[in-house]
Amino acid sequence: MIWKRGLLYLLMPIVVFGLTTYLTIDILLRTGDIVVCPDIRGKTVEEAREMAKSVGLSLVVMRYENRNDVPYNHVTVQKPEANIATRKGRIVHVIVSEGPQLTEVPILTGRPLQEAEGILKEKKLELGRVIEIPHTAVGKIIAQMPKGGEKSLEGKEVIIFVGSNTNKYYLMPDVRKVELAELQDEMDAKGIKHRIEYTQGYRPARPNISSISVPTRSLFKADKEILIYINNGGQEWPQSE
Repeated sequence: MIWKRGLLYLLMPIVVFGLTTYLTIDILLRTGDIVVCPDIRGKTVEEAREMAKSVGLSLVVMRYENRNDVPYNHVTVQKPEANIATRKGRIVHVIVSEGPQLTEVPILTGRPLQEAEGILKEKKLELGRVIEIPHTAVGKIIAQMPKGGEKSLEGKEVIIFVGSNTNKYYLMPDVRKVELAELQDEMDAKGIKHRIEYTQGYRPARPNISSISVPTRSLFKADKEILIYINNGGQEWPQSE
C-alpha cells in the first residue's frame, strides 16, 4: 500500500495542474479574451485569412518555400499551432508553398531517344509517352511536348515523338505473263523479300510461275516475304475466287 500511496502523491500535482489549466482556459474563453487558433494548414492564403479573422486573429505570411508536395499558395506551417488557445487579436504567422519551381524544357529534337531521359532528369523533368511516327530520322526525336525552351513545372512529363521505319506498301501486279527472272529483278530493286517454292518437287528447266502468296492487285507491306510458287509448265494458272 505504501507504493500506491507514493504513486498517488506523484500524480496529484499533474492532475491538479491539468485541471487548473483547463479551468483557466475555460474561464478566459468565456470572457472572450482567448480564442482557439484554427487549423489553417493546407488552406489557401485567402481561406486561412478568413478562418483566422472569424475568431479574431490576423494572418501574416512570413515567407514562401518550394514544395513539390504542396500546391501553390497553400499554407504549410502556422504559428501558433492549430487548436492552441491564444489571445484574441494575435497574429498568426504562416509559411506558404510556392509549389514546384519552373524549369526550362530542354531541346530534344534531333537527339537519339536513349539520351532523352538523362537530359530530362538534369532538368528535374520526367520522360512521358514515347510515340513512334513514320519518319526518315529513324530512332531520333522529331518532336516534343512541351517544346524545347518553354517553361514547365518540375516533375512534369515531356511527351516524345520518335521517328520509326516508314511502312511502305506495294500493289501486287498480275504476274501470270511475267517471267520469273523479270519478277525477281523488280523485287530485288524494291527490296522486297521473296522465296521460291517448287510445287513439283524439282527445279524445271524453264520455270513458270504457278501462283504467288499475295493475291493479284492486293496491297502488301514492303517487309512482307512473298512466296513464288513454280511448276514445270504443265499446270494451268489457278482461277481467282
